Amino acid sequence: MKKILFIIIILLTLLFLYGRYIEPNNIIIKEYTINTEKIPESFKELKIVHFSDLLYDHDVSRLDIIKEKINNENPDIILFTGNLFDNNNSYDDDDYNNLKSFLTGLEADYYKYTIFGNNDEKYLEKFKDILYESNFILLNNDSSLFFYKDKTPINIIGITDLNTDIDSLFKSDIEYNYNLILTDKPDNIEALKNYDVDTVISGHSLGGIINIPYYGGIIKMEGSQKYINEYYKIDDIELFVNNGLGYKYFNYRLFNTPSINVYRFDN
Repeated sequence: MKKILFIIIILLTLLFLYGRYIEPNNIIIKEYTINTEKIPESFKELKIVHFSDLLYDHDVSRLDIIKEKINNENPDIILFTGNLFDNNNSYDDDDYNNLKSFLTGLEADYYKYTIFGNNDEKYLEKFKDILYESNFILLNNDSSLFFYKDKTPINIIGITDLNTDIDSLFKSDIEYNYNLILTDKPDNIEALKNYDVDTVISGHSLGGIINIPYYGGIIKMEGSQKYINEYYKIDDIELFVNNGLGYKYFNYRLFNTPSINVYRFDN
């Protein structure tokens, strides 16, 4: 009995050390295919790189690693779904300059789009300044038509407030067939299912922090109570939930590696 107890203690200790010091420091690239017949053939060559939930903790060396990984993918467009800041931290001008340098250094052939997350609301004006100076397009309940090698664009929509006039975000004088939604909280898809939504890209859940094999993330945050894991198909809508790069409450991840997502279209 003592031997079994000793083995259990050793295993639990190893799991703690792995989740505390190894898993959070790995950053992987996850590749996904977005299946849709609603885009022009030329968009199959488009490469989208998506990161989320940086939750900056003053570690500049980590920013350099993330920047290198994103730029090595040679993205056509970059999507950032918010939570640049952690509202449990405090920041000074050096932190703001470090973040601006990091975001400015991210390279996309076309555009860099962002929304703000719930943690960014505390620093919203500073968030807007930093992202603007870093050449990101902020979609705060706004939409942007993106043209790529074709006369027919796709519509990229950023939704940060479900109380906004969502219908207006789908209206355009230019004909298009496909709507890509960026939103902080994946549970927002419940309110978006009745609109002409094709794909939703989100973050926020941090993958449930602790991921149980064949079950998924187990720590649920407000806004990701239902949709925690990396992919869902809801009716005809595809939902991709980025694991995020930072951590919440404590620096710990178990079987849930921080990730940067890469998306390509197929039809």
